[in-house]
Amino acid sequence: MNDAYAQRLLRELAMRGAIQGYVVVSTTDIGRKLGISQQSASRWLTELAEMGLIRKERFGKNLKVKITQEGEFILRRAWFEHILIFGTPEVITLKGTVMSGLGEGRYYVMREGYRRQIREKLFFDPYPGTLNVKVYPTYRKKVAELREGDCVMLRGFTEGGKTFGRVKAFHATVNGYPGALIIPEMSHYRDVIEIIADVSLREKFGLRDGDEVEIRVYL
Repeated sequence: MNDAYAQRLLRELAMRGAIQGYVVVSTTDIGRKLGISQQSASRWLTELAEMGLIRKERFGKNLKVKITQEGEFILRRAWFEHILIFGTPEVITLKGTVMSGLGEGRYYVMREGYRRQIREKLFFDPYPGTLNVKVYPTYRKKVAELREGDCVMLRGFTEGGKTFGRVKAFHATVNGYPGALIIPEMSHYRDVIEIIADVSLREKFGLRDGDEVEIRVYL
């Protein structure tokens, strides 16, 4: 099954409430809704279960199905990609230059307490490191506004006897590539922001210190 077919079926199941819990479905009804045969609907459901995207149980002549966390991850990722394509009510654009950090980004991003929340709330597995960007003075007021505005909040936690604070996060792109802008609540920087993604952004774009990048933040 390709990704497009998987997303079609997951969307249909989600519309029936399968994210919230088990729902009873008929393969005949699913096939009719998706414009495929009953046999194809049955096969698609079996393949989704084998991929770990749904759980299914026999319920009389029908099935009970529930979308797993992995399946929800795919739906949320698709939702974010649609945001990138069609836009949202508000997009903040920032520009600045790449700079080297102290390696702290890698240490913090690799903490399981943050990684789990990034996957659940931002819909990707983060590359072990951050892209540090020093924003131009023109955009520093916008950064200050982000610090005070609504966000995706990564909760603080304790690991190995050490306390890690809350981090504000925003869906964002860097030169068009999806990721997230993160702002630790305890950070004292006002002109430096950190970007995370599922790849090394330096390697993807061949970035060096001093190179300009554009960040678009989706609110």
